[in-house]
Amino acid sequence: MKRRRVVAGIAFGTLLGAAYVLERSLARRWRAGEDELTAAGLSMPDVAHHFVPTDDGARIHVVESGTGPAIVLIHGITLGVGVWARQFRDLTDRHRVIAFDQRGHGQSIGGSGGYSFERLADDLLTVLEHRQVTDAVVVGHSMGGMVLQLAALRRAEALARHTSGIVLLATDAGPAIPGPVGRPMGTVTGRMAGRAARFAERRGKGVYPGSDLATWGARVCFGSQPRAADVELVRSISVGVSPRAMAELLIPLLAFDVRAELVNIELPTLVVVGTRDLVTPARRARAMAERIPKAELEVLAGCGHLVMLERPDALASILDRFSAQRVA
Repeated sequence: MKRRRVVAGIAFGTLLGAAYVLERSLARRWRAGEDELTAAGLSMPDVAHHFVPTDDGARIHVVESGTGPAIVLIHGITLGVGVWARQFRDLTDRHRVIAFDQRGHGQSIGGSGGYSFERLADDLLTVLEHRQVTDAVVVGHSMGGMVLQLAALRRAEALARHTSGIVLLATDAGPAIPGPVGRPMGTVTGRMAGRAARFAERRGKGVYPGSDLATWGARVCFGSQPRAADVELVRSISVGVSPRAMAELLIPLLAFDVRAELVNIELPTLVVVGTRDLVTPARRARAMAERIPKAELEVLAGCGHLVMLERPDALASILDRFSAQRVA
């Protein structure tokens, strides 16, 4: 009996060791160096940098380039302006392209007002006012799309002064967990994850306990066969997000629910989603487009959650067309 336990223990340890080696090997295949990122067009081209102050003492980092009809880009949670590198390369010859790091991300810092989505919506309007943006197409990706929906609903008049249409890119209008328990479960889950993020911050750690986990967190957001450089870019950006920001953003993110209010969005709206998006599934995007009065739906076959990286050419074409309709 004792010998069997020893043999079983050795076998179990061997399996764990093999699984660990396999996991490390698979994670490494998604890593890429700086030269590979540059070769893949993922280094940000020459842009003007601005730092926009807010009324609660935050500082919002804004990048801008190009001339023409304005396109404003809002990233999702754990991302930053760098995720839009291909859009700056593809669009600035015919558009004024503006992107900004949401507070707690990239080079932006938070203020005394915290990290509620209402506060982030105010940041958006502050950036639009400061940069004197008019008649823009505003694109919100993932959490950025939630913030944009909130601005369109709760700050409708102010947003309309700067915007001719909005693009809800790989985002959602309801809680992450479907069904009637979605909102309370999202609140509980967000609270628990927030405590973990605060604990990590107190220990001087980042949001992810290890680079491999950050790599897998990035990989799951893509569709099939992503480029290693794309996964590495997302990983490298995500590890720099403020744990405090994550702690405060998780509850509003996971419990977000404006589905009943979508009928009140008055701006022309384009909803864009990929069929392989596991984070904000296509069926939920269709439901959004059905509820918003002036909405169109664009579905990209085989695309995952990170449309701006996976399908930059298609996204450029979509934004060109939607912007031209607004100018006309």
